[in-house]
Amino acid sequence: MIGIVGGIGPMAGADLYKKIVENTVANTDQEHLPVLLASIPNEIVDRTEYLLGKTSENPAPALAKIVLMLEGAGSKYIGIACNTAHAPQIFDPMLEILGANGSQAEVVNMIDGSVQAIQTHPAKIQRVGLLSTSGTYKTRIYQDRLEAAGLMPVVLDFEQHEALSQRAIYEIKASPTNIPQSPIAWLNTAIQNLKSLGAQAIILGCTELGMIEERLDLQGLAVFNPNLILARTLIERAFPGKLKA
Repeated sequence: MIGIVGGIGPMAGADLYKKIVENTVANTDQEHLPVLLASIPNEIVDRTEYLLGKTSENPAPALAKIVLMLEGAGSKYIGIACNTAHAPQIFDPMLEILGANGSQAEVVNMIDGSVQAIQTHPAKIQRVGLLSTSGTYKTRIYQDRLEAAGLMPVVLDFEQHEALSQRAIYEIKASPTNIPQSPIAWLNTAIQNLKSLGAQAIILGCTELGMIEERLDLQGLAVFNPNLILARTLIERAFPGKLKA
């Protein structure tokens, strides 16, 4: 069974589940996959606030608690629908807690999957633009992984990032079912600026961004949606014959 840690942000887990359904080979209700979604947002502090030192409470114990709950209910492959939660400062302590509790579940890493997807893309991409939260930006979650893979991350300066990407993401979090045009405009400006800096592709490095991909002007760049990549990886690991081509 697949498990989803959701609620971070409010629609991210639902979006991951939707992508699992969309990428599953099935012709009837019964042929779809067993998936458990745990959305308990009130128990998980803001990941970016922790990473930027605005709170001392690490989200790792709460995330581990939910993973263990999903595992106890039968989930063997679990995805966390939040890029920022994959920062080593959060993800690694979570894995330590899981190990100490004897967990056998595999928590699939969306960052690793996204970098691998870029490496194997037929366009042979080298320069990769990043849109993300400030927590993801500052802790270099993607930048370090991209560089380790021989790729070049392309980012806005922090002031531009805050005004365009971070601001847009939290506007989407505030109104996930009725997203206004203003964050779309800010993100389109960010994409245009990343392209002018030489980006050949864009990582939508926050689950909120993957929800509005079809509304963005991607400037003809290749786009990598980590929530989609995570959905496909979860299907492949848990039910290999059920992944759509």
